[in-house]
Amino acid sequence: MYTSWFGRLFVCNVRLALFMSTCPFSFYQRFFKTTGEEVDFGAGGEEEGSSGRGMADIVGPLRPSDSWSTTEVRSLQHSHVWTIRGFSQCECRYLETSVKIKETPIPTNTLDGNHLTFRIRLHPQGNKESNKDFSFFQVFCNTNSAKYRAKFSVYNAKNEEAPTTVYTGTQQLHGYFEYIRRDVLVSHIQPQDELQLVLSLTITFDTVTKSSQNPRQCSVPDARPAEIARDLEAIYKEGRLADFTIVASGRELPAHQIILSARSPVFAAMLEPHTEEAKNSRVVFPDIDFEVMQELLLYMYTGRSPNLSNMALDLLAAADRFQLPGLKEMADQVLRTGLIVESACRYLVFADMHNARELKSDAIKFIAQNSSSIITTDGWTELVKEHPALVTEVVAAISSSDPRSLSASSSPSSSAEPATKRARLSGGV
Repeated sequence: MYTSWFGRLFVCNVRLALFMSTCPFSFYQRFFKTTGEEVDFGAGGEEEGSSGRGMADIVGPLRPSDSWSTTEVRSLQHSHVWTIRGFSQCECRYLETSVKIKETPIPTNTLDGNHLTFRIRLHPQGNKESNKDFSFFQVFCNTNSAKYRAKFSVYNAKNEEAPTTVYTGTQQLHGYFEYIRRDVLVSHIQPQDELQLVLSLTITFDTVTKSSQNPRQCSVPDARPAEIARDLEAIYKEGRLADFTIVASGRELPAHQIILSARSPVFAAMLEPHTEEAKNSRVVFPDIDFEVMQELLLYMYTGRSPNLSNMALDLLAAADRFQLPGLKEMADQVLRTGLIVESACRYLVFADMHNARELKSDAIKFIAQNSSSIITTDGWTELVKEHPALVTEVVAAISSSDPRSLSASSSPSSSAEPATKRARLSGGV
């Protein structure tokens, strides 16, 4: 039975150490400082991960709020490498070196002033007879007020790492301990017999909290739809990765099912897995002009229609057919600005057929305001013959805009020409 806790600890962990000695470890390349080097706190490039920022650098949250607080835990990271040559010949009880980190904001209450000093010890053959088969690595600080985390890494001259074990027992020890079997360590550093012991420290020294009652608005970068539209237009025009073909007026247009389904509910239903179009990856529209379908697809990819003014009627009809409300509204606006006497009745019939409410309303108003000229056109004759319900709406609009216009023919002062036109208008109803 062993008489010390260290003896019991190493016997319990010997199998674990032997197993770990056979595991491969990769070396993490890093730059190290020389033994005993003093480092100024916060010096550029001297400390790894230093977070010694001022209060002005701490910003509020991006999430909108009426007030906010930000707390930063400030810490310092420091690495130190200790090279030991001829390790296997060492008969000393222990070897020791130190790391001094100055200009830290941690009160140390030592003769060194505001410095932190860490002592590193290596016990080549344990610290007593019962654990002489193990090598110990130990680090402790010159002040108990320092809060730090430590990690040892052991390398040979080829920068190959050897596994060590962290002491996690219940015995109260001074500082931080790791250990390794001595024979494993000696074998690892041969033939150069050179040991590199790397100590990585993370030192926490304070927290900084900043609060404000001023609301912070969420800062979100502006979207860049033009860039997206440009890229999608290139994919459409080049036909890259196309997985669907649309045939219009006997000519083929490559397309992408994902775009078609996302933009049009009609195409989305058409491309369900059970449909013929989905199985064949192809659809034919013999009643749609190639140029119209080409412009329609360009809108679906980019949201733009450069040739809209030249084919507004056809595009409005296509937009209504494929349920593209954005394109339909754009075409509606173009047609409303192009109302003239010769085409007003045709636009009215077209708007009613495709449920273009704004265009229909403007067409009725335009016809009512220009009735004396429009009732002499072929479009009006066709409207009276084929669409009496629309004529009724036009007459109602004329009546509501000028109630006297329909009774003017009975007035003695009415001229013959207006009376004749009103008679023709009334007769159409």
